[in-house]
Amino acid sequence: MATTQTKPKTPAKQAAAKSGAATGSQKEPKTLHDLLEEALKDIYSAEMQLTEALPLMAKACESEDLQDAFTNHLQQTKRHAERLEKVFNRLGIDKSEIETCKAMQGLIAEAKKIMEEFEESPVRDSALIIAAQKVEHYEIASYGSICELCDVLGHRKTGELLGRTLDEEEETDELLTDIAQEINDEACDMSEGQGEEEEEDEDET
Repeated sequence: MATTQTKPKTPAKQAAAKSGAATGSQKEPKTLHDLLEEALKDIYSAEMQLTEALPLMAKACESEDLQDAFTNHLQQTKRHAERLEKVFNRLGIDKSEIETCKAMQGLIAEAKKIMEEFEESPVRDSALIIAAQKVEHYEIASYGSICELCDVLGHRKTGELLGRTLDEEEETDELLTDIAQEINDEACDMSEGQGEEEEEDEDET
């Protein structure tokens, strides 16, 4: 009587089998719907963290234009969070099960470090703009990906709503670039002045 030989399990398959046996069940594969939900929760956490950080960043600015930009974006960020809450209700997403967005946590920590290490000056304003644009670029990437997922999954109204947020994030990034041009010139003049003083001190010694 012929016998059939079974192929030995690979280490990866053995580990998966052991994991499934230990838990009594195997994990179901993630879907695009799961990916969309995770992305929405992540950016909601990011927006909520930003509502706490922006007042601190505005207060640390020397430039009135930059201060106004941060203050205005705070109000905009609150509206972005409200839009996300509408999306959660529409898609049946539980807002209580949201983990902290580690990426935004790190970006805000970087901004706080700038406020601690730099004295109030155009140089600190320049550094704060860099930190703020890193935040904007993270949000632009997040909302861009979310809008694409909404399009693929047929959530047209949700995609249109969050597309408005994406447009506003891009506008804020452009505004910060415009403000940076003037502030960077001031910071450069200040840095050059300090460099000349250092050269004079070296000549005297």
